Amino acid sequence: MRLTCRRQGLPCDLHVEKSMNVQSLSVTCFRNLGRLQLSPAPGVNVLHGLNGSGKTNLLEALFTLCLGRSQRRAPDTVLLQHECDVYRLEGKIATSSGPKSPAVAFQRGGRKKVTIDGAPSKLRELYDHFCAVSVGPEDSEILAGPPAVRRAFLDMYLSQFSRLYLSDLIAYQAALAQKNAALKRDMDPSPFDGVLISHGARVTCARNSFLSSLAAAAAEYYARISGGERFELRYRPSVPLSNGHAEIGDAEVAFQVQLDGHSDRERAVQTALVGPHRDEILFSVAGYPARMYGSQGQWRTAAVALKLALYQMLKRERGMPPLLLLDEIFAELDEARAMSLIGLFEGFSQLFLTTAHKPPAHLRESGAVFRLEDGRIEEQP
Repeated sequence: MRLTCRRQGLPCDLHVEKSMNVQSLSVTCFRNLGRLQLSPAPGVNVLHGLNGSGKTNLLEALFTLCLGRSQRRAPDTVLLQHECDVYRLEGKIATSSGPKSPAVAFQRGGRKKVTIDGAPSKLRELYDHFCAVSVGPEDSEILAGPPAVRRAFLDMYLSQFSRLYLSDLIAYQAALAQKNAALKRDMDPSPFDGVLISHGARVTCARNSFLSSLAAAAAEYYARISGGERFELRYRPSVPLSNGHAEIGDAEVAFQVQLDGHSDRERAVQTALVGPHRDEILFSVAGYPARMYGSQGQWRTAAVALKLALYQMLKRERGMPPLLLLDEIFAELDEARAMSLIGLFEGFSQLFLTTAHKPPAHLRESGAVFRLEDGRIEEQP
């Protein structure tokens, strides 16, 4: 899969690492994890403990260390422990070019700070070195939740494929905030339209290319898991693309036409109504809209199929297996099915999985097992 928007060029402009393993993690005041030190194994790491012990929070800390944000889309104010003013995550991550030492910190009432090897860095620089795929119960919201959840899911993973996409997205969101502020103050918003068109058109066609590849791969995985049931994904951009093609120039023209047609309405409602922030992803299962007619089991299966597809696409595009985080996959599966699912994530470099039950014998024998209780962790023999 090559992320190409024809005139956009550069299908994947991120630095490629051949391997990636978290060697150490230090957590301070993150969720219910007051102070915690983890030295994981290079392969399978089982996080075992009762519900509420901090297993999911530890996966979230790992994801946030790698990419600077929660896979559960939680804001930093929620990640910060109630009685603390600062959370801090520090780690050492092995890569083929040597160890990297990222750190992510957030102060109440302040801004998030990121460093890599002690040097102040922008959040987007984490994407240059690290990638991760998370599978958890919250993923059903991708199918059943509001459009904003699907856009957040799309941005989180597409940004791991393309630094250019992430840069365009950040620039677009900044201009969008300025336009909305102007609209709310009854000021002329048109000075921001040129920036929105330029970056928004690139965001739109990158999404179109990416989702086309994801749709084919996810449909194949869904059929394998479900026994042949049909799963489809369709991109519905706010700015329609001619015949579904993703030409930058055509997208810019279409964007301008849509803005012209909605300008009076935008002034009336005082918010921007055109652009990627209004995009939608439509899912269907067995020919029916998944959000309206899908069952909990179908939503869960579809979410897993999406993450399987993303994992293999990232592994191929980045030249390394992403860090793999599996949250409570044993809750709904027997041991044989759970092991079969893990097997679908073939060739993983490092895997973290949580379970509230006794870890399967195979995993206890082949990987490290850690017991969590009340935010504390201890390796099990």
